[in-house]
Amino acid sequence: MSNVCLEVSLQREIQGASPIIISSNVKEASREIEKRVHHILQGLKHLPQCHFSTPQVSDHFLDTILQQIHHQEYLAFLAHWNRSLVGGELLFEYPYVDQGIQADTPLFEGVYDLSREAVKTAIAAAQQVVKGASLSYALCRPPGHHAGPAWLGGYCFLNNAVAAVMTLLQYGVSPVGLLDIDFHFGNGSAALVASIPEVWFGSIHNSTLLSYPFKEVQPANDRQTFISFSYPPSSQEYLTKIKQLIRKSSNFGCAAMVVSVGYDIIGNDPHGGWHLQPSIFQEIGQILAQASIPLCLVQEGGYLLNALEECAYKFGLGLLEK
Repeated sequence: MSNVCLEVSLQREIQGASPIIISSNVKEASREIEKRVHHILQGLKHLPQCHFSTPQVSDHFLDTILQQIHHQEYLAFLAHWNRSLVGGELLFEYPYVDQGIQADTPLFEGVYDLSREAVKTAIAAAQQVVKGASLSYALCRPPGHHAGPAWLGGYCFLNNAVAAVMTLLQYGVSPVGLLDIDFHFGNGSAALVASIPEVWFGSIHNSTLLSYPFKEVQPANDRQTFISFSYPPSSQEYLTKIKQLIRKSSNFGCAAMVVSVGYDIIGNDPHGGWHLQPSIFQEIGQILAQASIPLCLVQEGGYLLNALEECAYKFGLGLLEK
């Protein structure tokens, strides 16, 4: 992939956004903080082939995409509490959760504004692909792959990756692949694309019985492939499975691929459990580049702050290798 650049969309910062708190019987400080994005950004800045921009997406186009993804009543619910909560107020009790999962992510002041900016960033990255970019990266937060048609959870409120998929389809790019390489299974993404015949979905993740969403999951149809590990995989095992998913996406004939990127697969991640090294992302990037189709990367998890810069740098090296 000679003379390739990585177009990076940077989320516009929202002032006053409260830190998110996770509740799993015990309330604890969230690790989904703004510093995550800054560390990842520093890693990408070491790559001279990266071009950075802020998203220029209208609210009208954003709402058009969101209404294709999420139920209107759910969006109205988020919009209501966006301004109804003030200061450090948190809302933990609500009905909008995936079946069989307890509410674990509270709402806070400005949550809808922050999440909308994340989706705009993913849309902008997809639009770069439409314009001809072979590589684009949506550096957004909060993550989105646990957000379903009418539910939130696992730090996720709106589904950024599926917004990127829908944007590509809107512009006539089809079929589209959605590959999720976060440590956790993207239950929201799987549910949202299950009924879209032009979308292939693949996920490689930790056992869903041992980690979020803590329930058994099954592919909805033959356009979905789930690969889970009930033990920490070796780098060779993991990369072999990534190649398997890439072959499946190729067989489906994907014209472009959205990739949910999670840096939480590495050792010592506070929300992970595997022992992979940051250097594995260079090999993952190489495998993705060899797919020879446009890639739209969307940030999901990754919470070990002192490793994120290296993860992003190594990933970019692999993606941009000639």
